[in-house]
Amino acid sequence: MKRVLLLMIQPPGGTGVQGLRYSKLFPYTQTGAWELHFSGPDPAQASVGLEPLVCPKNHCHYSRNLSPSLQFATLKNRYRKNQIRFLFYGFLQLVSRKIEQWTGHDSFAYLQGGLKRTILQADSLYHFDLIAAKSPDFRILELGAALAKELERPLLAIYDDPHGQRDELGFYPDDSERQLRVLNQADAVLFMSPLTRDRYVDHELVEQQKTFCLTDSYPIDSQFYCRQPPNLSRAPNALASLRLVHLGNLPEWRPIDPLLHALAALEEQPGLPALQIDFYGYLYPKAQEMIRTLPQQSGKLTINVYNSVDHLKSHHIASTSDILLVMIGPRHLDNQPSKFFVYLGHHKPVLVIGPPGNPIEDLVNQLGIGVFCDVRNILSIRDGLIEIAQHYDTYQSNFDRHLHAIKRYAADAVAADLLAVFDATMEKASPTN
Repeated sequence: MKRVLLLMIQPPGGTGVQGLRYSKLFPYTQTGAWELHFSGPDPAQASVGLEPLVCPKNHCHYSRNLSPSLQFATLKNRYRKNQIRFLFYGFLQLVSRKIEQWTGHDSFAYLQGGLKRTILQADSLYHFDLIAAKSPDFRILELGAALAKELERPLLAIYDDPHGQRDELGFYPDDSERQLRVLNQADAVLFMSPLTRDRYVDHELVEQQKTFCLTDSYPIDSQFYCRQPPNLSRAPNALASLRLVHLGNLPEWRPIDPLLHALAALEEQPGLPALQIDFYGYLYPKAQEMIRTLPQQSGKLTINVYNSVDHLKSHHIASTSDILLVMIGPRHLDNQPSKFFVYLGHHKPVLVIGPPGNPIEDLVNQLGIGVFCDVRNILSIRDGLIEIAQHYDTYQSNFDRHLHAIKRYAADAVAADLLAVFDATMEKASPTN
């Protein structure tokens, strides 16, 4: 059996998308070929929310070297803003930050030192055959590369997002020389988007032949498909009303302003079912203000904003929805958001709003499971809402029609792909490794 160490800023046990992704995959990696180990900042100190740990504790090599200001920030955000503990930990966060500034404390250097000690100790016990490190944070990827070089082990570089700026016109890498050092050292590079991979190849940051692509996945464990209690469920009647749900944070760079304008325009559209849209998670202030001004008195439109929920509950909410809403920022042409894949197992039609040309657009059209709308075009979004409402049954039935293709994104299938990437990385490793 070979062992791989996955180094990431959001390891399993927290609510970060990186850890959740591997928590889904871990149960299906128990084939005897590879043993997965994880390293990163301890979620007990670094993650506002905590998730069940699916792997053995001795596979988790976490560092508690987290600066006091960051620890207090985590504790603070576990409470509501009007609670005493929120104010108390906020005060301690402020004091700690001032002390760290006065003493010249480097938060990342402190974390890096703790991670390096923890990983070297773990390697003395387990001897990792492969080091895999993820960006973002790119500095975590750099640390993984340094450790792989020191230990003389192969390196798998993983890019969840590109390290640089991007817009509708192109990609502008940050720290190109530093990235080249890491990418030249890496025996293989795994990207979470084919367009991000193409951009790195086009900028001559990496050779095409040592790259791979992987998507996120949906869980197949039955616990994620339990419905909510009856009092939280909507009486199913797709013709009379449709409930759209967005699960996850919506910051300013993922704007819903055009969606809200499109919803306002639908007030004059006859023959449409009533729409209820529920947002779960942070929603930027301007959007909340716009929602308050929308005409919802007619009963044809209801918009609710709720606090974020844990991963399991988010699946139960998805089970009771009619349509899942996926937002992609206008600058993120290459981004394949995890939430598109994570909830595919619920067989709910999707309304994806993003920049045309995004890889998700082709996927939605090929599978026929929803509608892709231009994030900058109010009319496109309006027409998309009308289309998915009027042909809802067709989009839902396409989940059964294309079931084989959709199962390609199930956790067990993606886990097999991940193990294949590990094998290929070892094959590509130079003889000196």
